Amino acid sequence: MKRTVDKSMFKEETSMERKTYLIKVLTPLHVGAGQGLGHVDLPVVREAHTNFPYIPGTAIKGAIREYWIRQVAEKKGEKPSEVDKQVVENKNDKDIQFLVKVFGSAGEGANTEEPSGGSGRYLFTDAKVLLFPVKSVKGIFALITCPYVIKRFAEDTDMDLPSFQASDDIALVYKDSLVAERDRVLLEEFLFKAEQKDELSQVFEKLPLEDYQKRRIVCVSDTVFKDMVSQYTEIQTHIKINPDTGTVSKPALWTQEYVPTETVFYFNLFVREEVEGFDIPQKLHLGGDITTGKGFVSFREVKT
Repeated sequence: MKRTVDKSMFKEETSMERKTYLIKVLTPLHVGAGQGLGHVDLPVVREAHTNFPYIPGTAIKGAIREYWIRQVAEKKGEKPSEVDKQVVENKNDKDIQFLVKVFGSAGEGANTEEPSGGSGRYLFTDAKVLLFPVKSVKGIFALITCPYVIKRFAEDTDMDLPSFQASDDIALVYKDSLVAERDRVLLEEFLFKAEQKDELSQVFEKLPLEDYQKRRIVCVSDTVFKDMVSQYTEIQTHIKINPDTGTVSKPALWTQEYVPTETVFYFNLFVREEVEGFDIPQKLHLGGDITTGKGFVSFREVKT
């Protein structure tokens, strides 16, 4: 059967404005993949083809949506659950329509004649890892990346960035590096020969990173990067206390994986149509364990 394709759909999608944001992990982040089959009971979600940790676009959109629902609820003097219900129903109210335009509506509200119903004006992509922290003998920690990650970032953002090659025993370092010592870099238990690469500065000078982050950047090979992001996440062991005896309940011991503080992700926000008053909050909570201070992140827009 021959399928007819509406070419106007592609024209609309390609004409959308794109905004790119960096996400900096402020406290250990757990966006879970469910029950694990390995030695970690609750692992973080990872890309199937790279094993790199990432943040699903649904998690980003959901957290930002919850933030704005709470803002509207506070303004209207209502509970967030009541505002959420009105969004689902696509209620004809100025504040509710603001949320519907930004995030879309679901359920019965998406099938109404209201033009703002259905999908939202903003499309959130998954957040991919750009910089990952590992221990360094000099400078406390380094922020590693690799040629594949930089190439993928350039493709995702349409930025004109130089390409790199790095062998398994070489580490490309930033100018005035905080982690290189006598042309050597020791990351975790691995020793690399350090080579200053001016092109590395050209990549990250364009991004809204702080000086202490830029001077800790190290570009390792794709293989080394994959090994390190697979092995050097943070694993915490948890127990449950029996409230009657004050001792550990049995069986109540489990391990949980977290993306470490200082990790930097990036994601794209595609804008079909600007909605007045909407912006991305500077700080937010993602993932689980908010009551124990986990999952706080900050957002910075990349100006291209």
